[in-house]
Amino acid sequence: MSSSAVQASEKSTLQATIIPRPEHTISRKAIDSDALKVLYRLHSHGFLAYLVGGGVRDVLLGRKPKDFDVATDARPSEVRKLFRNSRIIGKRFRLIQVFFRGGKIIEVSTFRRPAEEDDSEVLSENNTFGTPAEDALRRDLTINALFYNIADYSVVDYVDGLADLKAGRIRAVGNADVRFRRDPVRVLRAVRHAARTGFTLTPDTLEAVREHRGDLCLCPTSRVRDELMRDLKGGAAAAWLELAHDTGVLYSLLPTLEPYFGPQDSPERARAVELLSQVDKSLAQGKDVEEAVVLCLLFWPVLEILAQEQEFAPGRQGRSQWALWVREALPALAEPVAFAKRIMERACQIAGLMGFVKLATPGQALPKKVVARGYYPVACELAHFLGWDLDGMGSPGPGKTSPKRRRRRRRRRKPRNKSESPS
Repeated sequence: MSSSAVQASEKSTLQATIIPRPEHTISRKAIDSDALKVLYRLHSHGFLAYLVGGGVRDVLLGRKPKDFDVATDARPSEVRKLFRNSRIIGKRFRLIQVFFRGGKIIEVSTFRRPAEEDDSEVLSENNTFGTPAEDALRRDLTINALFYNIADYSVVDYVDGLADLKAGRIRAVGNADVRFRRDPVRVLRAVRHAARTGFTLTPDTLEAVREHRGDLCLCPTSRVRDELMRDLKGGAAAAWLELAHDTGVLYSLLPTLEPYFGPQDSPERARAVELLSQVDKSLAQGKDVEEAVVLCLLFWPVLEILAQEQEFAPGRQGRSQWALWVREALPALAEPVAFAKRIMERACQIAGLMGFVKLATPGQALPKKVVARGYYPVACELAHFLGWDLDGMGSPGPGKTSPKRRRRRRRRRKPRNKSESPS
């Protein structure tokens, strides 16, 4: 029997561990009401309906999931008929997006099987439907391969994901080397989930992360960029930066940072961790932080080092030099990752305004045209994270009052006597 036939036989005989409702902590109260509508409608029409992925993982960890995904044995066309408020998307594999009020989207996928493990092609086509067991085996990490069955409210576990969740382990499904070779973006996801949960990468998963981090250059730049922004705005950016440094993933993404962040006792990396931890705290408090601000904070310690090599003139001329220099230095540091032009432009704009603080002169006030710019509030937010007060630069110090402007008195002209003839 061939190796592929053996693998197919193993997949077909794989038995699930069923954890009944009394033995797990998932409650329907913790599941989005619209996600429940999708699950119940699929189930009522005779289809399997599982809540899958991060939604199951986060509820089991006692956290609030950011989104809820559904998997079913219904084909995309069948799902589309059940939900008029939906559309079919996807090229590598077709998904159904079901729309609800407030811009909410519940994604529904059909169970599919993984590609054969002897297929070495990176990001190959995978459009073959499969069984729940095969669908579990194609997922990246065991803690993301748990299913919640709406039919009996049980947890379905094919890969010992619940044991890894309880033990605090991040483990790839199946052969980690094959898993990450076929889709190197899974390297980023392994590091992300380890950082967010505080879990430990298993030895084989850690080895595969280090082995295949260099393959990230084979992935579409848009996917890498989006995954990186999810890491930086996911609420655990500081922990992610440290783990990305330890595994070398950070320098596969941004080799421009290695000379500064790479040394073991790098003060620049410590400063970046400190800044990103402030972003994490703001996000935990429900405050959004613009992507441009996060990018500036990531690169700021290096910008400060590079700025020491420049000579900026005092006053207005120096601030103009600073703004022009930032427009060259910041995109050069971020070049390996194709960040969106609008985000990079905004980052250059707000970092450029920091020249008013770094090159401040006594009694300096911000020009009105600067305060009137649309990105000025974002620049104030960046300055706040850096420990500066850009908005209060023009206000008087403690115990001082602003000098009163003298009103210019107009000289009144005497009215001309109408009886007088003009000279």
